[in-house]
Amino acid sequence: MSRKGYVTWLKVASILAIGFGLASSLASFEGGSGIWLFLFDILRWPVDGLPESFDANSYALNAVLGGVMAGWGILLYLLANGPIAEGDHRMANYMLISLDVWFVVDSIGSVVAGIPGNLILNLSFLVIFGIPLLVLRKPETESLTANTVNS
Repeated sequence: MSRKGYVTWLKVASILAIGFGLASSLASFEGGSGIWLFLFDILRWPVDGLPESFDANSYALNAVLGGVMAGWGILLYLLANGPIAEGDHRMANYMLISLDVWFVVDSIGSVVAGIPGNLILNLSFLVIFGIPLLVLRKPETESLTANTVNS
């Protein structure tokens, strides 16, 4: 795959993160929490309709989480569309470090909080961001030469 293809992949992954952030933000009030409640039901397997609703503290946390996730997604998109698309492989390294820290902290917290099902969601995000970042973190001549030879 070309550098442009990996950049596009990374931008799509960023849009997905923004979407998750907006879904979380919608869950900051009762009328907007349906999608997020369903996600939590899946993550707490088996699907049994629980939780039926969020409490006031959860609504506040959903708002904060949504803002952070949407903001992180916007930042990732802008970095992918700017410096990374222009060939700055160091930025991909920085994004990969950020992704790794998020994965470890979020995954440990999820297990401790009793929602180990979130590890599957975390692994999904790790893969969709990790693959293009692993390729894009190498200097352009090194990664593109390897990809051209293998294509």
